[in-house]
Amino acid sequence: MEDFSNLIQDVIDTHPGMSFLDDAPEFHARYIETVTGRIMYTVNRSWSSKITLTELRESNFLKVLASLEDEPDINQVSDYFSYEHFYVIYCKFWEIDTDHDLIVNLDDVMRHADGTVNPRALERLFEGTVTHNMTDTLTYFDFIRFLLAEEDKSHPTAIEYWFRIMDLDGDGFISLYELEYFYQAQLEKMRLLGVEECSVLDCICQALDLVRPKEDTKITLTDIKKCKQPSLFFNIFLNIQKFLDHELKDPFSNKDGEIPLTDWEKFAAREYEDLIADEELNKQYEYEDDFEDEDEEIPMMGNINVARSAVEKYGN
Repeated sequence: MEDFSNLIQDVIDTHPGMSFLDDAPEFHARYIETVTGRIMYTVNRSWSSKITLTELRESNFLKVLASLEDEPDINQVSDYFSYEHFYVIYCKFWEIDTDHDLIVNLDDVMRHADGTVNPRALERLFEGTVTHNMTDTLTYFDFIRFLLAEEDKSHPTAIEYWFRIMDLDGDGFISLYELEYFYQAQLEKMRLLGVEECSVLDCICQALDLVRPKEDTKITLTDIKKCKQPSLFFNIFLNIQKFLDHELKDPFSNKDGEIPLTDWEKFAAREYEDLIADEELNKQYEYEDDFEDEDEEIPMMGNINVARSAVEKYGN
C-alpha cells in the first residue's frame, strides 16, 4: 500500500479538483488508503497483495491515471480517484464503526445496510476466506473490498470474492448443500419481512437455471463468470433486499441511448446524494439551534461534517 502513497499524495497536492483539501490534511490519509484499496481490488487479479507488471499492463490504471491531466473534475474519474466515491465508502464505514477506532467486528458489520446482508456470509468474512488471516476484526482497508464487492457483484473481483464466501469447504465448487446453507438464512429474513417465501427447492432450481452449470449438482467459478446475471445469482443467497428489489424491477427501466453505469456507480451516486441531503438538513438544524456555528466553513465539495468529525477526533 505504501508504494501508492506518494503517487496519490501528488494527486491531492496538484490536481485542481482536489484543491479544497489544501486546508484539510486530516483527510489525506483516508483518501490515499481508499484509492489504494480500489486499485488493489481491481488490478491485483491474483489476490497476492502485490501488483505484477502483467496485471498493471492488463488493467486500465495507467490510462485512468493519465486522464487526470485532462479532467479538472476529480469526480468524473469514477475509477479509483473519485472523491465522492471515497466520501461514500468512508461514511459507510463510519456508520458501523461506532467507537471510530478504524476496525469493526462481526456485530458492527451486521449493521451494514440495515442488516440485509446474509449473516452467514458475513461470518465468513472473518474466517480468512477473503482476507489473508482469520481475524476477529476487519480494518477499513478490508471494508473497502467488502463494500465494492457487495454493491457490484458483477465485477470480476466480486465474483471471486463471493464465490470464496459460498465455497464453505474450499473444494472449488458451490454444492447444493452450500446453496441451501446460505438460503436458509434468507428464509429467516423473508419471514421477518413478511414477504412470500420461496422454497429451498424452487430457489435452487432458479439458481441452477440462471447459471446453467456444467455439472448439475455443483457450480464452479467459471460457471458463474459465464453467467449473464452473476449479481442476481449471488443476491438470491446473500442479500434478500437486493433480490427482492430485482424481482420488483421494471425490465424496461433502462432507457435507450443512456450511458450505462455499473452497479457500483449507481450505488455511489445515490448514496452521495442522500448523504449530502442529510448533512444539509443537519446543518439547518444546527444553524437554528446555535448561531455560533453559522460561519463555519467546510473545505469539501459538499458538507461532510460526519466524516470530518471522526477524523479530527480519532486522528489518521
